[in-house]
Amino acid sequence: MGNNKSSFLEEELQEYEDLTFLTRKEIITAWSRWEGLIGSNVANNKATRYPAETIEELPELKHNPFRDRILRVFSSQRDHKLSFEDFLDLVSVMSDKAPLQLKAYYAFHIFDYNEDRTLDGSDLSIVVDKLTGAEELLQEQKKKLVDRLLEETDLDGGGISEEEFKHLLTKCPDFVHTFRFSI
Repeated sequence: MGNNKSSFLEEELQEYEDLTFLTRKEIITAWSRWEGLIGSNVANNKATRYPAETIEELPELKHNPFRDRILRVFSSQRDHKLSFEDFLDLVSVMSDKAPLQLKAYYAFHIFDYNEDRTLDGSDLSIVVDKLTGAEELLQEQKKKLVDRLLEETDLDGGGISEEEFKHLLTKCPDFVHTFRFSI
């Protein structure tokens, strides 16, 4: 099978094109990368779910401090396993063509460690640790940074909502260019 069009029915390719921000060529390349991760002899079923540890080997994720959260958020069943279609969703959202609002939605859920639909001090503390390498900031410095983030972003005092987060990202023009990878 390899990285050719014969791995897909014409209807599948068309559906994947319609449902993602990817071209046919990018979908076929994603399939080739998927086969490289899973093994081409077992990858034929696009619905089979594989452990996230297998997908973590993707070079674009391997050294990302948020890889565990990325894979959890893109796991359609939240079972720490991904199918090819989950993988395709990940690649699509991380593509250059995905819109800011979609990227913001996923970034918010990646950063929402306690999954309570708000970014609070505990979520932001973990994000700061991941971004800085937990030992680089003293607890006092980290608390000041988290408090400042909340003060400037949390408009209603209930933690940063998804809408507040999206609004914040509209003021960060580099976000769209940094929240991405290409395959």
